[in-house]
Amino acid sequence: MKQMRIYFLFTAILLSGIGCTSCMWNRRDIPAILKEHRDRALFTKLNNGDAQVISLFNGKDLSGWYTYTEKYGKNRDEEKIFRVENGLLHFEGEPMGYICTNDSYKNFYLRIVFRWGDKKYPPRLKAARDSGVLYHFSEEAKDGLWPPSIECQIQENDCGDYWCVGGTSAQSPNSGQMEGTQQRIPRTANYENPNPEWNTVEVVCVDDKSEHYVNGHLVNEAYNLSVREGKILLQLEGAEIFYRTVELLPLK
Repeated sequence: MKQMRIYFLFTAILLSGIGCTSCMWNRRDIPAILKEHRDRALFTKLNNGDAQVISLFNGKDLSGWYTYTEKYGKNRDEEKIFRVENGLLHFEGEPMGYICTNDSYKNFYLRIVFRWGDKKYPPRLKAARDSGVLYHFSEEAKDGLWPPSIECQIQENDCGDYWCVGGTSAQSPNSGQMEGTQQRIPRTANYENPNPEWNTVEVVCVDDKSEHYVNGHLVNEAYNLSVREGKILLQLEGAEIFYRTVELLPLK
């Protein structure tokens, strides 16, 4: 009987440990980069204890998202390039495109955990592996391969770059330039982990400002963003990629 009590006690402790990460988030554990943030006073939901983490990816399916590819359009993933496997988002295949949230967001902290796969596809067989997290994509704007939004670049050796996509604009203390029709603001340092290790990208958006962090390091920031609210999308651009975590914390 004593052994049975010990077994049940051990099981209870083990089960509580399994869920500890999500429980800590639900109990408003503050991400490290927000604890001493210079704009902390503006984070009303966080300061009032009202902030609740939104898991944009449930680990099971694409609930809350729609798909778009340049080849087939919206919600016509004919080649099944966007899949959920073993609790991960798995993107692979030739058609370029993205998954996009159905809902719109503003004033948030976003955490994305990703790693690269091995496969590449035309026309980028010899290019650096490339993807991206695009945010502030207006509900009124039309879907397209690069819709009007602000991009936090996910690309080998360029993680954290800004791209002002589809006619959007921003200012930054970091030097930037126009490349074609789009404004690019390169990240200030490279903190990426080597492939195939996991990398964490964090984005903080407050009013007309945003910041990009890679593995806990601030690598870029911008202000006077021409768009301040919208949907969030994850790209497939000719390189196999896995996403493990997509979490959002409202800030105000």
